[in-house]
Amino acid sequence: MQKSFIPFLVLLFLSIGLHSQNTIIIGNASGAEGLRIRLNTLSDYISELPAKLDESMIDSIGNFKLKIAINETILAQLQIDIYKGDIFLEPGKTYNITLNPLNYKEEIKESPFLNRKKLEIVFKNQDTNELNQQISRFNGLYDDFLIDNAGSFLRNKTTKAKIDSFQLKSNALFSASKNAYLNNYIKYRIAGLEQSGRVKNTSKLFTSYIRNQTVLYNHVEYMFFFNQFYEKFIFNGKHNLKKDDFSRLINSEKNYISLLDSIGKDSLVKNEVIRELVFLKGMKELFYSNAFNNDNIIDMLKKFSLKTKFKTHKLIAQNLITSFNILRIGTKPPDFNLKSVKDETFSLKSFEGKYTYIGFFTTWCAGCMIENEAITDLYKKHGNTINFVSISADKQQLSLRYFLEKHKYNWVFLHSGNDNELLEKYGVLTYPVFLLLDPQGNIVNYPALKPSEGIENEFNLLLKKEDEIPKE
Repeated sequence: MQKSFIPFLVLLFLSIGLHSQNTIIIGNASGAEGLRIRLNTLSDYISELPAKLDESMIDSIGNFKLKIAINETILAQLQIDIYKGDIFLEPGKTYNITLNPLNYKEEIKESPFLNRKKLEIVFKNQDTNELNQQISRFNGLYDDFLIDNAGSFLRNKTTKAKIDSFQLKSNALFSASKNAYLNNYIKYRIAGLEQSGRVKNTSKLFTSYIRNQTVLYNHVEYMFFFNQFYEKFIFNGKHNLKKDDFSRLINSEKNYISLLDSIGKDSLVKNEVIRELVFLKGMKELFYSNAFNNDNIIDMLKKFSLKTKFKTHKLIAQNLITSFNILRIGTKPPDFNLKSVKDETFSLKSFEGKYTYIGFFTTWCAGCMIENEAITDLYKKHGNTINFVSISADKQQLSLRYFLEKHKYNWVFLHSGNDNELLEKYGVLTYPVFLLLDPQGNIVNYPALKPSEGIENEFNLLLKKEDEIPKE
C-alpha cells in the first residue's frame, strides 16, 4: 500500500478504546457468490476521505460476515462490485440482512460509475424501533414533504408554518425515541429545511443548531448542515479578509495562525472548536479554488496538525493532506498488482526506469479502439524509451484475451481483476482515461492527453529534457 494511503486506515471516528464494541453483519447476497463485499465509510465529513472498515469473500451459497469495533453510531456502506447500500451501525449490535439480487456479472456497455444501481438491504429483524427502520420511516415522511412542497422550495416561498407543521408531525411520530442519533438526524434534517427554505436567518440558525451544541463530528446530518451553513465562509464571513490578505497569508507567509485569528473576528466562529473546524473546511475550499499555492496550503495543514489540541482536528488535517495528494502531480499513484493474459503479475514498480503511459479502457468502448490504434504508432516510435500499459476494466479477463487474439497489440495489457476499488482510487468515471508517470513512478499528468489529442508532443519534450540531463 502506498504511503499516501496509510491514513485510509486511520479511521477518524473508529478509535479502538475502552468503550468500543464489536458490531457484526451477517448476510446473504444471492448472485454475488465468489465476489468480495466491502464495508466502507468516510474517515471524516470534512475531507470525505474513504475508509475501508472490513471486507470478506462471499461464499458459494451467498453468505458473508463482517465485523468492526466501534464506539458510536456511524453511517457505513456495503459495496459489492460498483453497487453500494447505506447502513447505520450501532456499537455492539448484530445485523442479519439479505441483499436483494442483482446481476453483478452483467457487462454494462457504459461507465457503470455514472449509472450505479443501489444495493437494496433487507433487515431480517423487522423491529420497527431499530435505527435503520426508524430512519427509513422518517426519510419517507421527509421525501413526501419535499414532493408536496417542491414548487414552494423552487420559488423560495416555503412558509415557516409548513416546516413547523412537518416538525411537529415528526416529533409526535418519534416522541418515544431515546436514540440520540435518530433524534439528531431528525433535528438537523429539519435545520436543513429551515436553511434552504430561508425561514430562519443566519443568526437564528446559528443559535438554534450550532451555538452551545456539541459538535457531532461523525453524524451525517449534523455535518451536512454544518458544511452547508459554513459554505465558503472563509471567503464570505464577516472577518474583513480581502483577496490580497489571503494571498499574503497563504502564498507569501504560510501563516495559518493569523488566518485562524482573522476568521475568528466573526461572531459565528468565536468558539475555538468551531473556528478550527471552519478553518479546515476552508483549507479544502482554498485548495480547490486554483487561486492559491497548494504546496503552502498542505504545509499550513501540517503545522496546524502538530499544534492543535483537538485530536479529531489533527486527524482531519492529516486526512485532508492525504486526499489532496491523491493523483496529484509529483506524487505516486495508488499501486496495483495486476495480471496479464499470460498470468504475469505487474505492479507500478515493474515500470520504473522509463516514462510510463497508462490507459484505462474496455474492449466494448468505441473511443478506446480509436486510441488503441493511435497507440500502435506511438509504440513503434517510442516503445524503447516509454512503457505503454493498457488496463482493461472488462468484467471478464476472457474478453481481454479474445480482444488481444484479434488485434495482436504488442505493448503490456493488464486486467483490472474486476477490482472496481482500483478504478475508484484512480477516479475512472469514463473510458478511455490516461495517466503519465516519470521514470521514478511519480505522476507527470493525470488525466494525461489521449494519443489523439497530441500526447506525442509531450513525449518528445520529456525525452528531450531527459537527453539534456548530464549522465553521471
